[in-house]
Amino acid sequence: MNDSDSHNFSNQVLQNRSFQGQVLNGADFGGADVRGCNFRNAQLQGANFVGAKIGLSGRQIAVLSAGAIAICLVLTDVLTRLILGTQGQIPESRSWSFVLLLYGVLSAAGLAGTIANKHPKTSKLGRFAGTISAILSGALLGFFYAGTATNNNSQAALAGMAIGGVLMFFVSSRIQRQFAKVAIAAAGSIATYAAAFLFSATASAFLSTQKLFWGTCFALLSLLYLWFSFVSFSAIVREIAHAEGTSFRGANLADAKFDMNCLNLKSQIP
Repeated sequence: MNDSDSHNFSNQVLQNRSFQGQVLNGADFGGADVRGCNFRNAQLQGANFVGAKIGLSGRQIAVLSAGAIAICLVLTDVLTRLILGTQGQIPESRSWSFVLLLYGVLSAAGLAGTIANKHPKTSKLGRFAGTISAILSGALLGFFYAGTATNNNSQAALAGMAIGGVLMFFVSSRIQRQFAKVAIAAAGSIATYAAAFLFSATASAFLSTQKLFWGTCFALLSLLYLWFSFVSFSAIVREIAHAEGTSFRGANLADAKFDMNCLNLKSQIP
């Protein structure tokens, strides 16, 4: 088999294959299905990708979707328990400061997540808001698990809150893999919905005791954060849809041939 034959991949189904670092100058991928393929740091000078299918493979979509669902389920369970734990608490109780802390963290996480989803990730405001949302989501997880593991020890819970926040700061600022982006979007979405649920429960409590002013205020906040949550949930779908499928990071694509159909499939081409 000569070299031209070994580099002829035209019209083949190559989904999820790795060509990382390979020398494929002049290779023919015309009409091939290269969704999910890894061409990182490959030599692709003069390669032909005209008519190729480029983007996310079905397996990649399934993995990202399953990860988002798993994170949503875990965080929903955590925040539901935290919110139920606030019910019936009064300002004179020892745990009232933690109730206020939960209100503040959920409110800030929901607002930050919505701002991040409404602004491009390339903007300073979008990056900052996304980082804040991630930190607060991690802090809530750390608070719950550290407190649960130590039989509701307040100092341990606060320490876990700090550790969780720091870990999520590291993930959001240092790890740029698509799964991390989807995970952060999922966590922010659940935190936003949890804030809406908490405000709704608070509104019901005030209205049941005929405190109409505060009941109305919290009901309006609940509706606002419910809208925020819809915006946030759409961001999960958007992150998956814009995920890097076929990867050309670091590849040498001098004189490589692509058609508009390829470029519209959101391949990451430097």
